[in-house]
Amino acid sequence: MRFKALVAVGNHKNKVGIGVAKGNDVTAAVAKATTKAKKTMVTFAMDGETICHEVETKVTGADVLMKPAAPGTGIIAGGTVRSIMGLTGVKNLISKSLGSTNKVNIAYAVIEGLRAQVPRSEWNKGAKVEAPKAAAKPAVKEAKPAEKAEAKKPAAKKAKAVKAAAKKEAK
Repeated sequence: MRFKALVAVGNHKNKVGIGVAKGNDVTAAVAKATTKAKKTMVTFAMDGETICHEVETKVTGADVLMKPAAPGTGIIAGGTVRSIMGLTGVKNLISKSLGSTNKVNIAYAVIEGLRAQVPRSEWNKGAKVEAPKAAAKPAVKEAKPAEKAEAKKPAAKKAKAVKAAAKKEAK
């Protein structure tokens, strides 16, 4: 039997890292994961005791939305996000985990969101800062009005509409 460990480490200022490892026993898995977490620490920008701006990141199926919060709000987040943010030094944050409930993917999405933080001083410098590829959303094609009406119908009604159209053409 092998054990899998997810470990988060942070300095309570602006650095955090996560590591995932497997081992034959729990202590070996935790030791390996801790070593990986220390090697993959990320430094991110903070605005006082919160994050600089709203960010939504998606890693595989996990989608995490993080928003800065007013002083005194605290960390409003689910289990994995709360655990990681508690190690970062961020005191005020509002978060929502959407999609997958896989803790490893949620942890990676939180790290990507923190990595994407841009300090307020760099917002208006004219240089475009692109969001990470994980956060990019596909463009939605605009459907024609007739296609929109068809798209809203359930599958059974679509089939009836197609048969009716075929009968009209046959006559």
